[in-house]
Amino acid sequence: MYTHTEHRKAVVIKIVGPVDVQNAQGFREWIVSEFLENDKKYIILDMTHVTNIDSFGLGTLVGIYKRIVGVDGYLKVVAPNKNIRTLFEITGLERIIKIYNTVSEALREEE
Repeated sequence: MYTHTEHRKAVVIKIVGPVDVQNAQGFREWIVSEFLENDKKYIILDMTHVTNIDSFGLGTLVGIYKRIVGVDGYLKVVAPNKNIRTLFEITGLERIIKIYNTVSEALREEE
């Protein structure tokens, strides 16, 4: 479902498939244990291959975001499909989680 690479201080996580009630909790736990507990607090989610996200998945992203900003990190999203982008707009998530077209664009803009 997900792989990751490190670029300077950021971790780029490539997600494939849905982010939903079936896997979102495990995804959050993996991010916390693998990255946040190891002081890797700059996370970029490459959503190029995410097929769907449900309300539980959105809630999980909000929880991850809150945890990351609590330690002065950032969470960025790359290339969500049109439906997911619309969902971010409707829920107002695009106002707190920045969306980028490419990973290189997200990496260039350091906050």
